[in-house]
Amino acid sequence: MNVERLFIKNFHRQDPRHITIMWWLFFATLLLALWGLYIILPDVPVQEEVVYTLGIIGVWRYGWKTIHLFRGLYYQYVRYPVLSSLAEMTHKPTEILVVIPCYRTTPEISAPVFKALIDEIGNFGVACRAVACVTDEADIGIIESQFDKLKQRVPVTLFIIDQDGTGKRNTMADALTLLAEDRPVSKDSVLILMDGDTIIPEGMLTKVSGFLMRYHDLGAVTTHNKPIVKGNSLTRQWYRQRMAQRHFYMSSLSLTYRVLVLTGRFSAFRASMALSPDFIESLRYDHVKHWRYGRIRMLTGDDKSTWFYVLKERWKMLYIPDMAVTCLEDAPSGSFLGTSISLMTRWYGNMLRSNIRAIQLGPKKAGLFLWICLLDQRISMWTTLIGPSLALFVAALLGPKVVIAYLFWVIATRSLNVLLISIQSGQFHPIFVVLLWYEQMVGSLVKVYLFFHPNVQRWTRQGIAGKVEDHSMSQEIKKWLPHLETTAAFSALLIFVMLLYG
Repeated sequence: MNVERLFIKNFHRQDPRHITIMWWLFFATLLLALWGLYIILPDVPVQEEVVYTLGIIGVWRYGWKTIHLFRGLYYQYVRYPVLSSLAEMTHKPTEILVVIPCYRTTPEISAPVFKALIDEIGNFGVACRAVACVTDEADIGIIESQFDKLKQRVPVTLFIIDQDGTGKRNTMADALTLLAEDRPVSKDSVLILMDGDTIIPEGMLTKVSGFLMRYHDLGAVTTHNKPIVKGNSLTRQWYRQRMAQRHFYMSSLSLTYRVLVLTGRFSAFRASMALSPDFIESLRYDHVKHWRYGRIRMLTGDDKSTWFYVLKERWKMLYIPDMAVTCLEDAPSGSFLGTSISLMTRWYGNMLRSNIRAIQLGPKKAGLFLWICLLDQRISMWTTLIGPSLALFVAALLGPKVVIAYLFWVIATRSLNVLLISIQSGQFHPIFVVLLWYEQMVGSLVKVYLFFHPNVQRWTRQGIAGKVEDHSMSQEIKKWLPHLETTAAFSALLIFVMLLYG
């Protein structure tokens, strides 16, 4: 299947040319408007404290990003080609195992997803056992007809189980348990965990299994993602910008044989590890402990659970930068602001809950560079807010021209950031600059809120909310204490900004 030419109604990979031109005009108009305001507003004295503060933060942040850039380029163009060439000279696995949850996917999505999967398994030419986790009867007919065709090419065992509506975790754990109990798995089998709205390209199984067969200390690999989005232009470019950032950081981290997540869209695991009782239990019953909420069951973020298990057990992980799955992103309905905050709440909540326990592993077990990156995740959500807080505080004293000057600083620095990412990812769009700043600002606010409310979980598509399983503290205290902590944290930030200003 030619994924680049794939057409699904209402899903789009790129904007039409006239829309892109309109975004360029918007960006140019924004610059001209800011410049006009800067000229007509009265001058304010230059405050060295503001310049020094923003400069120090900027040097740190962009110095860190530059390190990621060079590490990522070295991985993509030096280290990875060597690893990949060695992986190509390996034997095929004995068996491919596939677990693919499909939650309310329409036939127009299921058909190309399973066609691509079946074509790839057939071309790869090894035995397959697959578990499809479905909710709609329409999916069953599509899945069975596709696997019937596959049986003419390779030995196939297909299991179809119902999703019980309690979330993706239980379904995936049931599927893994079914595969483990069906018959013993060989040491060189490969397990694929993928979503029911992910289309894999030709040659994917050859690539990922080659790495797992060649490097015996490698526990899992994940790949690049390319989104096709059902939504407006702004939502579509936001997804693209996020995937470009993901490519940027994952390439850098792979130099240490670590990544930040084994994405649920598509990841390949060593089957003997992933079908172990401990792995299955960690997926089904994963939780974190919090001093106020007690034991918090992980609802979403199954990809963070599988990642943490692989990291904790000291298996290596790799990112495959030259193979990309196509993700059919059906964004939640509503405005861009509501959609993005809803998704960031889920994504960043998963990140923060896993971040805490991964840091606790220590640099020796997690790997020094990854451990520093995990610390940076905790720090950056605060440093990102210093710039706008300082600009607003100074503007309240000296006038609005300070805000205009700060926005020029934002455009300059975020343009540099987008340039660094585009050098490595090859992805660029004029609105990326605005979207990057939006995600950093709003994302930081979401992260701070979730830092003090780690129990907030909601599966956006299934409408399932997380529950806390400990009642050692009164519900009344749990209700007001997080708000008190949040208020105290932002008050401390304001005091810090006032001290910086002198």
